[in-house]
Amino acid sequence: MPVKKSALVAALVLFLALAAASRASMPLTETIATLPEGTMELLVEEEFFTHGNGYRRDTFGIGFGIVDRLCARVYFQYLHDGFPSSRDAVVGDTFVRLWWYAGGAAGGALRWGLLALFRFPTGPNAYTDEQWRNLALGNNELKLGPVAQYEAGVLFFHANLFYVFREKNREGFYNGLYLNPAEKQTYNRAFGLNFMSDGTFLYSKRLENDYAVASLALNTDALYPFIPWVSAYVSRRFTRVRDEIEEIPVEGALVNPLLFSAGARYFFSYNAFAGISATVSAVRKRRYPGETIGIEMRLQF
Repeated sequence: MPVKKSALVAALVLFLALAAASRASMPLTETIATLPEGTMELLVEEEFFTHGNGYRRDTFGIGFGIVDRLCARVYFQYLHDGFPSSRDAVVGDTFVRLWWYAGGAAGGALRWGLLALFRFPTGPNAYTDEQWRNLALGNNELKLGPVAQYEAGVLFFHANLFYVFREKNREGFYNGLYLNPAEKQTYNRAFGLNFMSDGTFLYSKRLENDYAVASLALNTDALYPFIPWVSAYVSRRFTRVRDEIEEIPVEGALVNPLLFSAGARYFFSYNAFAGISATVSAVRKRRYPGETIGIEMRLQF
């Protein structure tokens, strides 16, 4: 009996780890994959873009399971003009991803959580540097919203709905928040959340270049150790482009993208996999990526 129990526990642990890994985020769609408390994840991604004369973007990341249901990841990017050899290279933007797993419903078939993705402007400014547009923004962004998953047998459906706060040409971003409890304006401006007060984080004019994102994805573990998937992504800005400096072919400015992606992952073990993906844009604009090929590797320990 003890042997049987230990075997069942080991099988359960293996299943949970596999389930989390097989639902790891895809290029266009975030998933509910949550790092267990006390674990770490390393990831390396390589993307090849066909617009212009061709570009390459490297992404290196590390993730941490902080506490039960809460994990964080940090991503660093490096940009190359041209492939396989580079004519020029620069540092790209930096990202911090915070994920909170909220729980499930419908007998566990439906699961969801909340995502916050912070972009920090360590890369070239897309408003003024034409060369690296659509590879880096060079301005602050904050993406917030829910991530959901529905399990139907061997099929897993994933859905995202995000609101993206974007800084316009380094106009200032977090300076719209007022957090000093000793200052009167902190309360007059509701900590920066008073949308009627000029200069606050939620002031209406500062929200004009924000946009919304929706994406859907489907994957299956029926062919494990291969995990195939498909996804679709769309985003739309809320207001028209009125500022000349924003008349650039990037998401959240002159482009409301519609993207389709497909790929597959191969699992060497329950905590290590490699994958390949292809993304095609239905919106064709000059100097906006038309096709992207991605390669990834992840290791959890």
